[in-house]
Formats: sequence, C-alpha cells, structure tokens
Amino acid sequence: MAAEIATVTNYLNGRFVSPGNADYIPVMNPGLGRQIARVPLSTAEHVDAAVTSARAALPGWSGMPIKERAQVLYRYRGLLIKDARELADLVHEENGKTHGEALAEVEKPVEVAEFACSMPQLAVGEILEASRGVECRIERYPVGVVASITPFNFPNMVPNWTIPNALVLGNT
Repeated sequence: MAAEIATVTNYLNGRFVSPGNADYIPVMNPGLGRQIARVPLSTAEHVDAAVTSARAALPGWSGMPIKERAQVLYRYRGLLIKDARELADLVHEENGKTHGEALAEVEKPVEVAEFACSMPQLAVGEILEASRGVECRIERYPVGVVASITPFNFPNMVPNWTIPNALVLGNT
C-alpha cells in the first residue's frame, strides 16, 4: 500500500489556504529516496497577501504590552517541549538527519524562546544624561513585517533563531 503524499498549504490570516494556481515541487525523504510531501511554489501575489496580512496585524500585536507578547512565546515554548519528538521525527524524515541531530535542532529553539520570554526585562528604554540638560534616549520600536528564509539543512532551527525575538519585540 502506497503512503499518502501530504500537500502543504500556505498559512494566511490564521488559517491554512490553498495557494490555488501555484505549481508544486516534491519533498523527498533523502534516506529512502521517496516523495513524502509536496509544497507550493508560491507566487509573488501569495507572498504579497502574506505581507499584507502581517502588516494589518501589526497595530494590534505591537500595541499589546510586551509582557503579554512574551506570554504567547512562553506558550509556544511549551508546545515545542511537548511536541519535540514529533518535530524531530519530521526533521529526520524530511532532512535525513540522525534522530539525535534532529532532536538537537528542535531543542535549540526552546532556548531561543526562553530568551525571547526574557525580553520584558532586557528591552527596556534608557535615558542617559550626556551633559547638563542634555539627555540621550534609547527607545525600541517594532520595525514591521519580518521574514526568514530557511535553508534546507536547518529547517526548524534557523527561523527559530530570529522569529521569536522579532515577535516578542512587536513585529509581525
């Protein structure tokens, strides 16, 4: 009996959506040499829709207190821990890494999420008196929409090096 080939869809506005007219490419299990899924080659229009959606979410997300955003990342950290084995199995199957390497790739994002959760204590503003009557201020503001281009050899770790920190600091 042949295994079912999973079709990956895009995630937009809080739900999975078919990219419609996109072409698809196969995702191969390098250890077995067989196709395990297919992913869309999203068009510029699909990417524009994702950016537009993220831009629309920016005022609400960045307007939320940093401590509340950190709590969202704390829940994310918990999910990473809860689902570590399953995530590692996926990295192993798709990337061909050993189970130990795949698990390490899933465990590192837990550390980064923990760091992101500490941002309310680290990202405070500062006022420095440069000279009498002259102050220098350090204030932090979200820059807007951020993205991560993930390499094939670290599909889980690389986006998790940056995205949790960007999100907790108010970016979308």
